[in-house]
Amino acid sequence: MNLRQRKSLFPVAALAVFALAVAHGQTQDGSGNGLLKGNFRFRHIAVQAVDLPGNPTQITASYGLIMFDGLGNYTVTGTSVDNTVSGGAPQALNVTGTYAIGSNGTGYVANPLFTTDFNDYIYGAVSQGVFSGSSTEAEGEGYVLNDVFIAIPTAATAPTNASFTAAYQTGLLDFAAGGSTAVKNALFKLSPNGQGAFGAISLSGQASNQTAASLTQSITGATYSFNSDGSATLTAPLPSGVTSTNALFNGAKTMFESADGNFILGWTATGYDIFFGVKALAIAGTNSISKGLYFTTGLEDSPGASGAGADSFYGSISNSGDSAGDGIAHARLNFPGYSAYDFGTDDQIVLNADGTAASPDFSGYQIVFGDAGLAFVGIGTNGNFALFVGLHAASFSGTGVYLNPIGVVNAASFQPITASLAPGELITLFGTGLSPVTLVTSGGIKFPTTLGGVSVTIDNIPCPIYYVTPGQLAVIVPYALASNQTGLADIQVTNGTKSNVVQMYFSDSAPGAFSQTQNGLGIAAALHALTGALITATNRAQPGEYISLFVTGLGTVTPAVNDGSLGPTSPLSVVDLNTSGSLTVYFNDYGPKGTTGNVGSIQFAGLAPGLAGLYQINVQVPTKGLASGDNVYVEFATDLADVNQIQIPYGTAASGGTASRPARTFGEAARARAKRRKASTCTAVARTGVRSACIQ
Repeated sequence: MNLRQRKSLFPVAALAVFALAVAHGQTQDGSGNGLLKGNFRFRHIAVQAVDLPGNPTQITASYGLIMFDGLGNYTVTGTSVDNTVSGGAPQALNVTGTYAIGSNGTGYVANPLFTTDFNDYIYGAVSQGVFSGSSTEAEGEGYVLNDVFIAIPTAATAPTNASFTAAYQTGLLDFAAGGSTAVKNALFKLSPNGQGAFGAISLSGQASNQTAASLTQSITGATYSFNSDGSATLTAPLPSGVTSTNALFNGAKTMFESADGNFILGWTATGYDIFFGVKALAIAGTNSISKGLYFTTGLEDSPGASGAGADSFYGSISNSGDSAGDGIAHARLNFPGYSAYDFGTDDQIVLNADGTAASPDFSGYQIVFGDAGLAFVGIGTNGNFALFVGLHAASFSGTGVYLNPIGVVNAASFQPITASLAPGELITLFGTGLSPVTLVTSGGIKFPTTLGGVSVTIDNIPCPIYYVTPGQLAVIVPYALASNQTGLADIQVTNGTKSNVVQMYFSDSAPGAFSQTQNGLGIAAALHALTGALITATNRAQPGEYISLFVTGLGTVTPAVNDGSLGPTSPLSVVDLNTSGSLTVYFNDYGPKGTTGNVGSIQFAGLAPGLAGLYQINVQVPTKGLASGDNVYVEFATDLADVNQIQIPYGTAASGGTASRPARTFGEAARARAKRRKASTCTAVARTGVRSACIQ
């Protein structure tokens, strides 16, 4: 059943969809289809129309049984409700569709609402047995579709009241009445007693129909009862002293427990809500439990004329687990009216003993981690209503020459596996048995395509190699991939024998700046352009001066150079995106006296002269908007990517101005980008079986 109203409320420039021949013939990797097999229960919340400020006006909520055959096909027996169809009366949803899951768990599931429209595929990942994702590429056709989809495997034998005893940290997003006027979200812990009752439920959250910035409510007397089909009926009385209009969570809900008991998923049968719970910590939490890669997805709405409106995303976050809670986050953002793009940022999540975060992260999500760090759930804060889910990626290992399926990152920014590759990007590959030796290509010469007997190809095109070690390689993505029309790229290592293939998405740019700590975080590896001295806390960038930033992933250049060659000095080889006006450097001061979105004047953007595999941007530091003494973020924005995660010390004496960096939601970042860049003028190319991308 197709519920979409085929219209757009935004002027999307030049988003004509047309078919192109596949240059290299890849199809989406389906080698991991067996990871998604069996009976699952799903919940799907889809925003299908918005008003001019971006607030949802049409929402479709679906649920039911989805049976995956492990071979790339599924069958749905379910129900949907839509606030614009038959007054929201339930409609049958019985469809078949396809899916493709790669070796690392990433991939797509055809959208159950539009099973034959590849632009609407739900991109995400399978991890911890759960699939979660979002239809990030739908804007390629110029209509609105922002959604979150979660499916959990269910056991063959139905749980019972007595078997249901684990506590769950739970996140809720509820578009009450199918819109933004009473949207709400909340975090709470469900503690069943094995006898059909829950302990007292303490909720913290927010609601758009109430003036308080944050709400706390308490429920006593909530019950549950499992049915023969594996579902449970959860009944929540009104919170103490709260009306039904203002309650964050009440009434009769349908709930399922995952087969392994680690997750719960629930909803109101005739409502527009979703709640997802992760088994609560069994031991005291520390930052170390959050270490590793998490596949993420989310749906959010910042309502009101001045809000960011609705958006959705899937991606990943790589957490260090260190004492500061440092992380690097990627999101494939779908923002109504604009083409999807890759957004990257740094992050910090510091955990309390119960697994809750001490404060919202840099994107404004209040997060709580589950048992052993296997997953987290989060909600929005400060007027951003969101459900944010993260599932810890599996640990991968193999014999012989083995490329870790989640072990390919931007060599400068360390943007993780869900981020796109780009021509000319220096990438780092992790694995085992990758090389018999440790060798580094000497400076001042062209990078070879074979080093120490090791070679790497992307789509069978040889890659220039910077260094090789048994567990780690660094190579350059060939420029020839700029003609790749599939949006996919297959990576393989040869060291006597060939490794497994790891597939990633591909785009025209993936900017990443080198940092002094060589981990993509903190202070940039930047120079004063006039003197060549390193910019440090004691030798800070000054207003109006030119600085040199060293980056990778800026795409094709003119004059073109051979892969791995040294950057020419005469003439200089310049970045095509900058020539076309599609590269901007912003300086963002998150200190109390600074402003964001300050544009730096680019003097040069191209290959670093005399160096291989490196781009250089000479940019003038703004004279206004930045507070002296602050550490200022430098943001790199192209037509299809936006990365904001390194800093430069600015002005005179250090003041630590970024220590209390205010949260900026993904939606706010998208709205700021949209205001700065207007509608994308690139062409969205539709491709069967792969996500759409823009080709310049």
